[in-house]
Formats: sequence, C-alpha cells, structure tokens
Amino acid sequence: MDCSSGDVKAETTRPAAVAAGGTPSLLRGWREFRRSAVPARFLCFEDGKWVDVAGEAAAQLRRAFQERRVMADASCGGKAYLFDFLRMVRIDEATGEETGLAWIDHRGGCFFPAPAACGGGRKRGRDDDGAPAEDKAEAESSSAASGVDDRSGGESRGADAKRRKALGNAAASLGEKDRSYQVVSKLFLEYGMAQRGAAVTAVRKVACGARAAAFRDQGRLLADARGAAAGSAKFAWYGASADDVAAVVDRGFASNNAPRLGAHKHGDGVHLSPPHCPYRSATLAKADGSGEAHIVLCRVLMGRPEAVPAGSSQSCPSSHNYDSAVDKLDNTQWYVVWNQDMNTRILPEYVVSFKCSKLQLTQELSEATSKLKKPSRVARDMFPTLLAEIEKIVPDKCDLLQESYSRFKVNW
Repeated sequence: MDCSSGDVKAETTRPAAVAAGGTPSLLRGWREFRRSAVPARFLCFEDGKWVDVAGEAAAQLRRAFQERRVMADASCGGKAYLFDFLRMVRIDEATGEETGLAWIDHRGGCFFPAPAACGGGRKRGRDDDGAPAEDKAEAESSSAASGVDDRSGGESRGADAKRRKALGNAAASLGEKDRSYQVVSKLFLEYGMAQRGAAVTAVRKVACGARAAAFRDQGRLLADARGAAAGSAKFAWYGASADDVAAVVDRGFASNNAPRLGAHKHGDGVHLSPPHCPYRSATLAKADGSGEAHIVLCRVLMGRPEAVPAGSSQSCPSSHNYDSAVDKLDNTQWYVVWNQDMNTRILPEYVVSFKCSKLQLTQELSEATSKLKKPSRVARDMFPTLLAEIEKIVPDKCDLLQESYSRFKVNW
C-alpha cells in the first residue's frame, strides 16, 4: 500500500472513443492546444515510459506550435514521424503505428493524452468488413462506456451479472486472508462505515498497466514543476454508480461524478474523498439491483490545489499556479481533479464492493426529496393571507406560525 509501489499488472489498452466529460477527443485536443503555452518539453510514450523528444526534432515541434500548426513532421532516431497535437499522437510515417504524445509548457502546464492513446504500436488499418479499425474500436468502446445493454428486455439481475463480469475482467478478486484485502477493507470500515452497518462483500485489485506508467511520469513531472511534495501521491476514495465504476476500472474515466453532488460540488471535476472520509464517496456509490455498491480506492496526484467553493461551475485551474482543487485547504473533505487530468492523475487501485442498507435508504430519501415539487406562486401568495386570517382568530399562536412559515419559505 506504499504510494511509490509499482505493483501493477499489464493490461490491453484500447482507443478511447470519448474524452473528458463526453466531449469528442478531437474537440478536446483543440481546446487543450489553444490553452497551452509554448512547450518547453515534448514527450513520447515508448516501451512503457515517457521519453523526451530531443535535439532538432524538439526545436521543429516547438516552432510548429508557436506558428499554431496542429501537425508537424520531424525525424527522430533515423525515422520520420508525423506529430499530431490535436489527437496527441506520434505517427510513424513508414508503418502508421501510433504512440502517445505529450508536452509540458514553459509555465509548467502538463498536457497528456488519455491512457488508451499511450499504448505504443497501435496501427491504423481496416477491419475485415472494410471499416477503419480505429472507428470500429471507438464504437465498441463508446457502447461499453455507456453502460447500456443493446439487447432489449434484459432483466436487472442480468445487467448486474454483466457488470460483475466486467469488474472481474479488469480487477482480480482477492481472498479474505490476502494482506491487501485486510488493509483496504479495514480502511473502508474503520472510518465510519462499520458504524453505519456496511459490510464488505469483495475487494478487487485493479490491473493498471499503461495507466500506472503514465501516472508515475505525471508524478515526476509535477515534482519537477512544483516541488517534491506536489508529485507525491495521496490515497482517495472514488464513488459512482456500478456502471461508472466498471467503466473506470476497465477503460478509464469518461465523465466525472460532480453532477451527483448537485449544489454541493466544488467545481466540475472528479470528486474523491480522503482515506479517512469513505462515507462521502460512498454516498455517490449507487447500489445495483442486489443492493451491492462499489467504491474505488485510488492514488491521486493533486499537485498544487486551490480551494473552490461549493456550487462552483469552475472546470479548470483558475491560473497556472494551480493544478487541482479542494473544498478547503485545512481539514479537506473533497479532492477535485479536473477533467483534463482525470486519466493521468488518478490511478484506480482497488475496488471495494459493499452492502449498506442504511446508506441505501438515505440515498433513496434524498432522491425522493429532491423530486418534490415546489409550491406554485399562487400557493406561496396564499400563505400571508391565510396567516392574517388566523391571527384574527388565535392571535397568540400567530408568532409561532409566522416563524415556521419563514423557515419553510427559505427552502422554496
């Protein structure tokens, strides 16, 4: 459970169909390209790690960036490549193989692609049916990420079984005697969940593969840009619906969980709670048909965070002096990682499956309350008139009624 641990398993990466927040990847790339200052370093993902582009090639790419060209060609190691800044890939002109492209601008801003783009050696080609292979993969990934079963008429227990299978494929189930199982379940239960009646049903170890390498490189880059403390990883809990958890474990983040917090969100980003606050994230972990919910223990790189108030719609750092957000700098209850960084600065490590009837009841009551209709304007206008009539009959009770009415009116 050491934050510096490299105990990860290899995984097969797939092209990401959708980037942060559901925005098409090309549009996201354009926004990142416009937001970035001139890069000080370019990096390519080779042999499982990020390697600097050096020499004249780096100078050529920098000139292209300054001229606001979205593509540039340059030679490295005797090979000719096409560098695509929008898709954040380097393409071998001879073979068509792609690998991830990233850069750090002179202000310290880090721009990295989603983990799926980092799998070196992905070829552009056509499938047996003549359709572009990457398009077909994107369609499959998009369908899987949506969590929607194309087959109509399936029962909820079938969907639950499908989700468990997806979790099982991407995360290995641990035995109760396993050291990691004991440590993770204890961390989850001891900070308030046991008192709320929660029971752990399973703990799974996530296979991280290329994501772990990208995460470690991000830590080193943040340490170089902000100091050693900024590059240190923290443990944090991520809560979401069963479908979202399965998608995150299998493919990475496609959207954030801020909408589930409503007016209590601290910006439009992925919200995670500190290790000692599992309950906060557990409230976002919507149970499936069997009453089982899932929460993910992650490692997260916060860099230099800024405090963002509740209800804010902020979706990126307010300046280049910050990398992430928190609800408050002291006694932090929420970590917030912006969409642009959610697949490089959050590393899912363990999935804790649990049942908690009290938590489920609280969620159901909260959802029911949020659906209550507010009184119409006509009804609101009737109350003062009604109070005036009551005062004529029982004047000694009117003050109490007025106080109750005022408190109720605040929630309209």
